[in-house]
Amino acid sequence: MNGWQVRELGDLCTRITVGHVGSMASRYVSHGIPFLRSQNVKPGRIDVSSLKYIDQGFHDELVKSQLHAGDLVIVRTGEPGVAAVVPDDMGATNCSDLVIARPGQGADVRFLCYAINETAGDFIRAHTVGAVQQHFNVASAKKLTLDVPPLAEQRAIVGLLGALDDKIAANDRVAFAAQSLLRSLYGSVGAETGATPIGKIGSVVRDLVKPEMLSGREPYVGLEHMPRKRVWLDTWGDTSKVASAKNAFQSGDVLFGKLRPYFHKVGLAQTAGVCSTDIIVVRPVEDEYRPWLLMALSSDETVAHATARSDGTRMPRAKWSDLAGFEVSWPGREAVNRFGAVATPLIQRVEAAAAESRALAALRDTLLPQLMSGKLRVRDAERIVEDAV
Repeated sequence: MNGWQVRELGDLCTRITVGHVGSMASRYVSHGIPFLRSQNVKPGRIDVSSLKYIDQGFHDELVKSQLHAGDLVIVRTGEPGVAAVVPDDMGATNCSDLVIARPGQGADVRFLCYAINETAGDFIRAHTVGAVQQHFNVASAKKLTLDVPPLAEQRAIVGLLGALDDKIAANDRVAFAAQSLLRSLYGSVGAETGATPIGKIGSVVRDLVKPEMLSGREPYVGLEHMPRKRVWLDTWGDTSKVASAKNAFQSGDVLFGKLRPYFHKVGLAQTAGVCSTDIIVVRPVEDEYRPWLLMALSSDETVAHATARSDGTRMPRAKWSDLAGFEVSWPGREAVNRFGAVATPLIQRVEAAAAESRALAALRDTLLPQLMSGKLRVRDAERIVEDAV
């Protein structure tokens, strides 16, 4: 680790502050300036699936919490210490309850992001405060210590890991574009047509699996694995910690999160596995109906209906009977099959991109600790990354 030094984050940055702290419920608008919250910050990336917005006037008032491209944001509450970089294409952005750090000339922001996510866990756990809800404060963030190489080596490491992350990001853009296209096509094909109950194009699957029937290696999908308003279910856990009965599903089933359905968690399974019993498993009655069923179940209208009919005040749950009886647009079998002929190759492309991203992420996560510890030299890692990308 020739030339590496132990540095405090406060010495590496020209500015470390905190985002807006205060009630926000009445300040959100449907469109406007993006407003990041803790749930938008994932390791190394900004997740916009549950993005909120504020108006320009309120953004102008919150000068201290305004974000700029290249700022480092760190979660204070929820999952303290998770870090990401504000991307160049984010535009004017604001935030609440995040640590905001702006690196100086001797630090590469993406290196700091990698370093914090990989090596700072013990420090952050030791410096969170709060009895009920723990926080990672600005004062502690300034004292966060990191092993930092010279700037040239920082950039070399970032170049390697960034090549993997850039490819993953490109695959994410493919998925986003495919969903937008399918949603648009669904709306245009289904406009001014007949209607049919969802139960006529999809059927519920109730296949309970007891924990003793599982090996611990099967894919497991919980509500935490289902992003909001994103129909591609490309991440999952395993059954090693499953202690109660779960629902079995197959690749190509549509999973509908019934607990608090207003969270809009509906997506297409990309593998077989088991899922939480708070997820309804729906299978198309014919394979050709799968893309139409996916778009119908994930539509705003279906989710709004499920929300309105859900039972429970604090923990409302949707019921299959209400979903099955809800009528969605139906342009006829022939038109639905034509839609499927366009949609199926798009779905296959998204699934292939997701599989590639999982492989690239696994490689990145293997290289990351070796590079951050100095045990693996950049030139040795270059050959591995070149083969992968």
